[in-house]
Amino acid sequence: MKSGLGARMKERRKQIGMSVQELALRSRVSVSYIYAIEAGSRGSHIDKLTRIAQALGMTIDELWKDSPS
Repeated sequence: MKSGLGARMKERRKQIGMSVQELALRSRVSVSYIYAIEAGSRGSHIDKLTRIAQALGMTIDELWKDSPS
């Protein structure tokens, strides 16, 4: 089951035409890490989520909203 966080991340990435590889490079995390978050199979550390949100042109609050705890 996909998490709200992963779904929002993937939706935003596609909306701005960014590949998984580009997001990984810009946020300084691995490609497999991005795929895992988008699939909802992995959580993330706040520092990594902050870098991902910045790379997507979002705030951490926008990325995190309505995500289950």
